[in-house]
Amino acid sequence: MLAHKAEDEGIICVENIATGRKPHIDYNCVPNVIYTHPEVAWIGKSEEQLKQEGVKYRIGKFPMSA
Repeated sequence: MLAHKAEDEGIICVENIATGRKPHIDYNCVPNVIYTHPEVAWIGKSEEQLKQEGVKYRIGKFPMSA
């Protein structure tokens, strides 16, 4: 998943060099992965961030044991 972030940052760097504009990258849209078994992935804000901002959200749970 780091390759996706690096690719976006490379594009932003080239745009900045070529045009002088400083584009913005939204790191909330970059996927995150923990390489365990099973793998865990997420995208967006954490539950703590949503609570702090007063945003309504739903929690989904899945039992990972056999």
